[in-house]
Amino acid sequence: AVTSLRCYCVVLETGTAGAIIGCRRLSAKGGLGCPVLHHEIEDSLMWNVKRIRPRVFQQADLSKEVYTRLLWLFEGVTSYYDDLALLRSGRIDSDSYMELLAQVITRVIRGNGRRKQTVSESSFDAWTKFYKQDENAPNAIVSYYSKGSLVALALDLTIRRESDGRHSLDDVMRALWLRHGVTDIGIGEDEVEAVIKDVTGVDCAGLLSLALDTTEDLPLEELFESVGIGFRLRAARNPQDNGGVKKEAGKKEMPLRVPGARYRTHPLGVELAQVFDDGAAQSAGLSAGDVILAVDGIRSTEKSFAKQMGAAEESDIRVIHAFRRDELMTFNLSPQSPPIDTCDLWLEKGAGSQQINCRFDWLRVSTTDV
Repeated sequence: AVTSLRCYCVVLETGTAGAIIGCRRLSAKGGLGCPVLHHEIEDSLMWNVKRIRPRVFQQADLSKEVYTRLLWLFEGVTSYYDDLALLRSGRIDSDSYMELLAQVITRVIRGNGRRKQTVSESSFDAWTKFYKQDENAPNAIVSYYSKGSLVALALDLTIRRESDGRHSLDDVMRALWLRHGVTDIGIGEDEVEAVIKDVTGVDCAGLLSLALDTTEDLPLEELFESVGIGFRLRAARNPQDNGGVKKEAGKKEMPLRVPGARYRTHPLGVELAQVFDDGAAQSAGLSAGDVILAVDGIRSTEKSFAKQMGAAEESDIRVIHAFRRDELMTFNLSPQSPPIDTCDLWLEKGAGSQQINCRFDWLRVSTTDV
């Protein structure tokens, strides 16, 4: 029987044919693989990259790299519609969508690289940086997938607000399909702004300049307000906390102090996978790849290390014994307060009728559900 198969193949025929092969769980309702499947369907079948593409990708010399600043538009916009399409099609509910969106925002905010590289630079440097990431990547680069999806979100909500709900990013993508996908005419590096203005009547020059050419954060809080969505940034409550839907008031969880590094289990203890700029671990002299054996003379595991850091007071110093390659070293680490980098979103219960209508037009979910 088909249901007994451990994996199967989904074949999509497009203008030039394409295929997606994956295990059955990728299309399970609400499964983590769903956004991935949607992303690849949109890439190959619906519009982006395969049919709507940068002009420099047409007749490209595939024996060498081809550079464009537009990958935020192609991969970023596609990433934006990954999760939104799941909601609009009924595969997930509004709370699940808010959780997914909050986690994307958290992922972008937690990367110090967003302060050093613009999303346009991330696109242009894809060959040399994004696809050659090392342990310092969170400190040096930003993802044109993740931040690009937030740029798409900001564009969508801005267009909806400034056009009084008459237009949206959906209209822009339909126009790009008709003008560039159907005709196979590539998009120039600076054409997107004009297309948005022509299709919607909304001048997004200022937003695009901020979003693409600076390292400033996007004005998400005010844009969410226009659709009755609450937004806040807070400290993570534990290492597994990646943000989500704001919880009802209950027992207050105090954020635990942290080492300023991402770590993982190692046979000898705990390995530092990434050390964040200006964090406690970096200040102590620790580096990515160091293997922590003990804290204050007590053996460390991934679980105990989190507790050892979290139990520290503001002025406490933890003595760290760690291997750097084959050299045993000692460090004095003062665990830091967790940064305010975790996003919560929620549907505002007191939203006005205009906000609720805008939210419905955006999410395509009945107002009784939101």
